[in-house]
Amino acid sequence: MIVFFTILHVLLCVFMIFVILLQPGKDAGMGAALGGGAATSAFGGRGAVTFLSKLTAVCAGLFFLTSLGLSFVGVRTSVTSGVTSKAKAAPAQAPAAAAPAPAGSAAAPTDSTPAAPARDAEPTPPPPPSPAPGQR
Repeated sequence: MIVFFTILHVLLCVFMIFVILLQPGKDAGMGAALGGGAATSAFGGRGAVTFLSKLTAVCAGLFFLTSLGLSFVGVRTSVTSGVTSKAKAAPAQAPAAAAPAPAGSAAAPTDSTPAAPARDAEPTPPPPPSPAPGQR
Protein backbone atom coordinates (compact mmCIF):
# COMPACT_ATOMS: atom_id res chain seq x y z
CA MET A 1 0.00 0.00 0.00
CA ILE A 2 2.85 2.37 0.80
CA VAL A 3 4.37 1.65 -2.63
CA PHE A 4 1.11 2.67 -4.31
CA PHE A 5 1.00 5.99 -2.44
CA THR A 6 4.69 6.65 -3.14
CA ILE A 7 4.16 6.11 -6.89
CA LEU A 8 1.02 8.30 -6.78
CA HIS A 9 2.99 10.99 -4.93
CA VAL A 10 5.78 11.04 -7.53
CA LEU A 11 3.30 11.08 -10.45
CA LEU A 12 1.40 13.98 -8.85
CA CYS A 13 4.66 15.84 -8.43
CA VAL A 14 5.68 15.43 -12.08
CA PHE A 15 2.15 16.23 -13.33
CA MET A 16 1.98 19.36 -11.16
CA ILE A 17 5.31 20.56 -12.55
CA PHE A 18 4.02 20.23 -16.12
CA VAL A 19 0.69 21.92 -15.32
CA ILE A 20 2.44 24.85 -13.67
CA LEU A 21 4.86 25.25 -16.56
CA LEU A 22 2.00 25.21 -19.09
CA GLN A 23 0.23 28.17 -17.48
CA PRO A 24 0.79 31.54 -19.11
CA GLY A 25 2.38 34.24 -16.99
CA LYS A 26 0.62 37.45 -15.96
CA ASP A 27 1.05 40.34 -18.38
CA ALA A 28 4.35 41.76 -17.23
CA GLY A 29 4.74 40.24 -13.78
CA MET A 30 6.74 42.36 -11.37
CA GLY A 31 7.78 44.67 -14.17
CA ALA A 32 4.28 46.10 -14.21
CA ALA A 33 4.36 46.79 -10.49
CA LEU A 34 7.60 48.74 -10.78
CA GLY A 35 6.31 51.29 -13.27
CA GLY A 36 6.44 49.46 -16.59
CA GLY A 37 3.58 48.99 -19.03
CA ALA A 38 0.14 48.37 -17.51
CA ALA A 39 0.74 49.04 -13.83
CA THR A 40 -2.94 48.99 -12.94
CA SER A 41 -3.32 45.32 -13.86
CA ALA A 42 -0.81 44.27 -11.15
CA PHE A 43 -3.33 44.91 -8.37
CA GLY A 44 -6.51 44.46 -10.37
CA GLY A 45 -8.74 41.41 -10.77
CA ARG A 46 -7.30 38.19 -12.12
CA GLY A 47 -10.15 37.45 -14.46
CA ALA A 48 -11.75 34.07 -14.95
CA VAL A 49 -10.09 31.05 -13.36
CA THR A 50 -8.86 28.78 -16.13
CA PHE A 51 -9.00 25.01 -16.29
CA LEU A 52 -5.24 24.84 -15.71
CA SER A 53 -5.57 26.89 -12.52
CA LYS A 54 -8.23 24.54 -11.18
CA LEU A 55 -6.16 21.52 -12.16
CA THR A 56 -3.13 23.02 -10.38
CA ALA A 57 -5.15 23.56 -7.20
CA VAL A 58 -6.43 19.96 -7.24
CA CYS A 59 -2.93 18.57 -7.88
CA ALA A 60 -1.48 20.71 -5.09
CA GLY A 61 -4.15 19.51 -2.65
CA LEU A 62 -3.59 15.84 -3.53
CA PHE A 63 0.18 16.34 -3.34
CA PHE A 64 -0.22 17.86 0.12
CA LEU A 65 -2.37 14.93 1.29
CA THR A 66 0.02 12.28 -0.03
CA SER A 67 2.98 14.12 1.52
CA LEU A 68 1.22 14.24 4.88
CA GLY A 69 0.16 10.59 4.68
CA LEU A 70 3.63 9.36 3.72
CA SER A 71 5.21 11.35 6.54
CA PHE A 72 2.86 9.78 9.12
CA VAL A 73 3.61 6.30 7.81
CA GLY A 74 7.32 7.13 7.83
CA VAL A 75 7.21 8.13 11.48
CA ARG A 76 5.49 4.88 12.44
CA THR A 77 8.03 2.74 10.55
CA SER A 78 11.23 4.63 11.12
CA VAL A 79 14.71 3.12 11.23
CA THR A 80 15.22 3.86 14.91
CA SER A 81 12.08 2.01 15.95
CA GLY A 82 13.39 -1.10 14.19
CA VAL A 83 16.73 -0.82 15.97
CA THR A 84 15.18 -0.49 19.43
CA SER A 85 12.80 -3.39 18.87
CA LYS A 86 15.70 -5.62 17.82
CA ALA A 87 17.64 -4.61 20.94
CA LYS A 88 14.69 -5.50 23.17
CA ALA A 89 14.19 -8.84 21.44
CA ALA A 90 17.84 -9.91 21.73
CA PRO A 91 18.40 -12.14 24.78
CA ALA A 92 20.96 -11.13 27.38
CA GLN A 93 24.17 -13.05 26.91
CA ALA A 94 25.51 -14.95 29.89
CA PRO A 95 29.05 -14.07 31.00
CA ALA A 96 31.74 -16.37 29.71
CA ALA A 97 32.32 -19.35 32.02
CA ALA A 98 35.75 -20.32 33.28
CA ALA A 99 37.70 -22.91 31.33
CA PRO A 100 36.49 -26.46 32.08
CA ALA A 101 38.60 -28.60 34.36
CA PRO A 102 40.59 -31.50 32.83
CA ALA A 103 38.69 -34.80 32.68
CA GLY A 104 40.84 -36.67 35.24
CA SER A 105 40.87 -33.86 37.79
CA ALA A 106 38.34 -33.75 40.64
CA ALA A 107 39.27 -30.28 41.81
CA ALA A 108 36.49 -28.09 43.15
CA PRO A 109 36.08 -24.62 41.71
CA THR A 110 37.96 -21.95 43.63
CA ASP A 111 35.55 -19.13 42.86
CA SER A 112 32.97 -19.00 45.65
CA THR A 113 30.99 -16.01 44.36
CA PRO A 114 27.57 -16.95 43.01
CA ALA A 115 26.79 -16.10 39.39
CA ALA A 116 24.56 -13.09 38.82
CA PRO A 117 20.97 -14.12 38.07
CA ALA A 118 19.53 -13.37 34.64
CA ARG A 119 17.47 -10.21 34.33
CA ASP A 120 14.14 -11.96 33.82
CA ALA A 121 14.74 -14.85 36.26
CA GLU A 122 13.58 -14.69 39.86
CA PRO A 123 16.46 -14.51 42.38
CA THR A 124 17.13 -17.73 44.25
CA PRO A 125 17.67 -17.61 48.02
CA PRO A 126 21.22 -18.19 49.23
CA PRO A 127 22.05 -21.76 50.32
CA PRO A 128 21.97 -22.52 54.05
CA PRO A 129 25.33 -22.28 55.81
CA SER A 130 27.21 -25.56 56.00
CA PRO A 131 28.09 -26.78 59.49
CA ALA A 132 31.64 -26.35 60.72
CA PRO A 133 33.80 -29.50 60.62
CA GLY A 134 33.53 -30.02 64.39
CA GLN A 135 29.78 -29.51 64.60
CA ARG A 136 27.09 -31.85 63.33
